[in-house]
Amino acid sequence: MKSLLTYFVLSLVMIVFSFTYYPKYKQGGGEATISWDVSGYYWYLPSLFIYKDLKQLSFSDSVRDKYACSPDNQQITFLPDGRKVLKYSSGMACQYLPFFLIAHTTAKWFGYPQDGFSTPYQLSIHMGALCMLLLGLWFLRKVLLRYFEDATVAWTLFFLIMGTNYLNYAAIDVGMSHAWLFAWYCILFYLSDRYYQAPTIKRAMLIGFVCGLMALTRPTELLALIIPLGWGITSLRWKFIQGRFLFYKQQWKSLILAGVTMVCVGSIQLIYWKYATGSWLVYSYGGQEFSWKHPHFADYIFSFRCGWLIYTPLMLLPFLGIPILIKRKIQTLPILIFIFCYTWTVCAWDIWWYGGRAMIQGYVAYMFPLAALIEFVRSRSWAKIIFFPLAFFFSYLNIWWLHGCHKGGYVYVNDMTEAYYKKVVGRFSIHDEDRRFLDNPEEYQGRSKEGDLFFKQQTLTDSANRPLHFLPKQAQEWTRKMSANEFAGKSWLRWEVGMICKKLNWDSGRMTVMSIRFMNNEKVVKENRILLDRLFYQQQQHTITLDARMPNEDFAKVVLVLSQSVEAEAEFEFEQTSLYSFPE
Repeated sequence: MKSLLTYFVLSLVMIVFSFTYYPKYKQGGGEATISWDVSGYYWYLPSLFIYKDLKQLSFSDSVRDKYACSPDNQQITFLPDGRKVLKYSSGMACQYLPFFLIAHTTAKWFGYPQDGFSTPYQLSIHMGALCMLLLGLWFLRKVLLRYFEDATVAWTLFFLIMGTNYLNYAAIDVGMSHAWLFAWYCILFYLSDRYYQAPTIKRAMLIGFVCGLMALTRPTELLALIIPLGWGITSLRWKFIQGRFLFYKQQWKSLILAGVTMVCVGSIQLIYWKYATGSWLVYSYGGQEFSWKHPHFADYIFSFRCGWLIYTPLMLLPFLGIPILIKRKIQTLPILIFIFCYTWTVCAWDIWWYGGRAMIQGYVAYMFPLAALIEFVRSRSWAKIIFFPLAFFFSYLNIWWLHGCHKGGYVYVNDMTEAYYKKVVGRFSIHDEDRRFLDNPEEYQGRSKEGDLFFKQQTLTDSANRPLHFLPKQAQEWTRKMSANEFAGKSWLRWEVGMICKKLNWDSGRMTVMSIRFMNNEKVVKENRILLDRLFYQQQQHTITLDARMPNEDFAKVVLVLSQSVEAEAEFEFEQTSLYSFPE
């Protein structure tokens, strides 16, 4: 069978890829498997089994100092009354548990610290994620084969992996919850389908367990209940709803046991909250909330900063398959209701720039309209000519994006802009100066090849007439002010500065700034700026160019600024500088 062969080939490719391309269990600091959000999911296990401190969490600072898994206390929320609570729900910790126990047992054998964060623990979580990868794809294949041809399922699996950000979270950022939840959704779809073919108490309880575990991992995954409750309903007409109620009346034991199982699994979090804080319910995300009435659809889905369909364009294709799915009546109602509710929920989260990763577990539902589209395409020669080149191109862009995130150095997650995207899209190698478009979208491209030289200095100097030199951990600023009258009749400015970067840092909040400000008294009418540290990825010395279009609003002066905050860790030396003006 083609889909079975595809499953084994893709599984082997993914395993080899995960161990050879960028194995995060070998990385340190914020690039390790157990770092950032993953460390927050995981914190329950060392707290409970190693440090015996699930309430005060007093070991946390020493672990962060040693392993640098996050720059701050992001694993912990400090409540107004001073008590501490772990920020993330415990579902991922429950899933990590068997792999944690294996690592904790074997760490001592191989001479590693049994501290919860040494290499065996990192590797074990990685291995656990690969187990979930194999499990999820297996059950996805099985449930799709119930409704689509074997070759269609093979292509669906191929494009899921090669064309979407699932590839990243299943093979590289494996500790994150998304690929694990994807696997549980695959199992849930399969169990729901099997339950309505032949209902049994065992299948009902398994459905309850899966739903409970997913909700324990991310409370919003309660939306998963739409699938088992709605599976097989083809219409919202009363006779169909009545038929479902009659079915549940006959299967009341399995329904109750499924609910009890789900509640028992979900109550793990309630028990922890009660133990740690004295309250059964705690909102541990601080000021991060949902805007249910005003979801951030445009920003989340289409923004160049992190838009889901901008950076995972292959997921446009399932939307084209929805009419085909409706026509074929393949579980249309539960799948479309789930897609709508799930997308609404993801977009409602106010921290919308966390990107398309939150959609991954929902991809199981999207694979049905994608498969419907592929099956339609396979039977029409003209459609093949359009679909497959487009799908392969989108897959290329997915691989381009993944490489840029990890080894390419040309993707800046959460900092992308439209201007920068257009400069680098599809390119696996870029120039350092291309990164200026992350901060400044403007570039003079007028007819005039040479602007009017306003001034030129061979060396930038400080107030004591010494060569300008920015040193780490020192707040410094260089400015030059000019009257707006000096630029009458001009539409553009171009400021060039030669500089040497002897030390840079990767934290955008601490980078050295180069800016052109148009001011009216003390009001900044417009400011064009770039972060200099970004521009020295490959080379130590550059001439940096900053372009700015004159603002429409009146301004009295132009100020050129080089500034560095006291938190900065970079070191720069500045050489010659020039300022040009251009007509339109």
